[in-house]
Amino acid sequence: MISDNSSSSKDTLHNDGYDRFSLRWGGAAGDGLWYIGILLQKYFNRLGYYVQGFPGTQSTIRGGHVWQHIEFSTQKFGSFDSQLDLLIAFNSVTLDVHLHHLKKHGCLIYNSDMKNNNDYKEDIASRKLTVIEIPLKILAKEIDPSTPVLANSLAVGVLIEFLDLDIGEFIAILKQKYSERKEILTKNLIALENGCKYFSENYSTKCKCCNSTVERKDQLIISGNHMIALGAVASGLKFLAQYPITPASSILSFLANRAEKYGVVVRQAEDELAALSMCIGASFAGARSMTASSGPGISLMSETLGYAAMTETPVVIVNSMRAGPSTGIPTKMEQADLMSAIYMSHGESPRVILAPRNVQECFDITTRAFNIAERYQVPVIILSDFALSERTESVTPFNLDVNIDRGIIWEGETKEYSKFKRYQLSDNGISPRAFPPTKNAEYILVGAEHDELSHSLSGNRCGLPLSGNIRKEMFKKRFRKLELIREQEMNPPEIYGPIQADHTILCWGSTQGAVMEVIDQLNSAKGASWNMLSFFDLFPLPYQKIQSYLDKIQNSLIIEVNYTGQLENLLHSHLNWRPDDRIHPLSGENPTPSYILTELEKFSEYF
Repeated sequence: MISDNSSSSKDTLHNDGYDRFSLRWGGAAGDGLWYIGILLQKYFNRLGYYVQGFPGTQSTIRGGHVWQHIEFSTQKFGSFDSQLDLLIAFNSVTLDVHLHHLKKHGCLIYNSDMKNNNDYKEDIASRKLTVIEIPLKILAKEIDPSTPVLANSLAVGVLIEFLDLDIGEFIAILKQKYSERKEILTKNLIALENGCKYFSENYSTKCKCCNSTVERKDQLIISGNHMIALGAVASGLKFLAQYPITPASSILSFLANRAEKYGVVVRQAEDELAALSMCIGASFAGARSMTASSGPGISLMSETLGYAAMTETPVVIVNSMRAGPSTGIPTKMEQADLMSAIYMSHGESPRVILAPRNVQECFDITTRAFNIAERYQVPVIILSDFALSERTESVTPFNLDVNIDRGIIWEGETKEYSKFKRYQLSDNGISPRAFPPTKNAEYILVGAEHDELSHSLSGNRCGLPLSGNIRKEMFKKRFRKLELIREQEMNPPEIYGPIQADHTILCWGSTQGAVMEVIDQLNSAKGASWNMLSFFDLFPLPYQKIQSYLDKIQNSLIIEVNYTGQLENLLHSHLNWRPDDRIHPLSGENPTPSYILTELEKFSEYF
């Protein structure tokens, strides 16, 4: 038992309050920690705090170690951090993995049913941690020996009482969740009450987790994947085909559970190649379609993506990147699929790549992706990653009524298009589409090179002089669209911080929030000035729009969660530019502000 530094009934925790509070909840997979973590995030959100939540998971159903990181504040912030104010430990593994993240004078709520834990006494004493010991398993068995997960609600009761917050909102959340399961609701309410009661009878320690009055806000807790799904529905999605794979699976489950409500046909395919093939067929028939996967599944789609590009069939593909190669680490993040997204599939074919940087942008970029896909008749890849897909955060209500642009649709003879030619040569590379059963608009969705009427050039016309000329013109046609997209659709990076700064950090995708936090901390130190360039429109790279941003940089450093510097190489290939320094996190964990600051300290020239 860790008892030397535990708070007794006469102890009080001295603190000046917090404007931002971080806690982590750790235990074994299968013990319901993910679910209770989501309920806690909803609770803090309903109280009016801005909340971010992030799961730590392993590829196991039961056993192993999982955790939920929850951070909340009176103000919006860019990224959660690894430094903790409070740790809730259901088992000793949680102490092994996370105890060192607790700040000095931090708090530990500890399951005292665990076995001998004297190994941690010295660490606890040296950092003057406040320890609250609760026999969670024993208390849970007193309610129902067959339901050990009641320890979660017991711990919530302890937590809320310790933080001196209103328990009523959590009760309301439980009643809403279990409105049709009265027995489960009753047991959880008893557990919640017993947790509060045990704490109040044994401890007088109180932790004022935020010292500012919080105004209740109209906001919701939602993940990046769910925002992508909502963005797709708002954009008129009618068909989703997907094979489940971490960390993209929740897009499939979210839309499958709401398919009838949203008017979307959802199909779980036998594999990822089949999923994209189904989407191409649905798009050919006139339905906006999407698939989602991660690295291994995206690799399987490679040939079919080339088919979509050759047939100029619009489709949206979500790649929620995981650590690779091969199986890699399925439940960790990486930004290593940029180059493969640009070049996947044999031959050369146009596609567009967009990378959302935060949960709200997952919605916004998805709506853009569908319009670009249909306006220019190209596949569009949304590059997300585990850290963004599974992260949850508070989002204020947003407009679901988005602009839908389906591009040029041929519905009959016009002055401009007197005859339907599916691949009609044009100055901008865009030709009209038609959906069956439009009269006089039949064509073949042929994967071979073809002429304007979609007739194949790979059979007995192959090698003839005319077919060679047509092939050349069709190639130019497809890539004219890419140049038009580069000019009209793609955005340069955004600047955060002062326009002119001594040092600039470049990043892309989900690392934006952590870098923003770092920029704020460095500029508040009143030393050299810092700013950030964050990229989100990656391919075709709008290099002409980027040049003026690079010209203003004095000293530069780029952060990418990959080994080879893929965005750096893309910038170099288009602009002959490289940063002065670089940081490449490779542990699989999302780079936090604390991690980035520690890495920056290795570059003494910046300080």
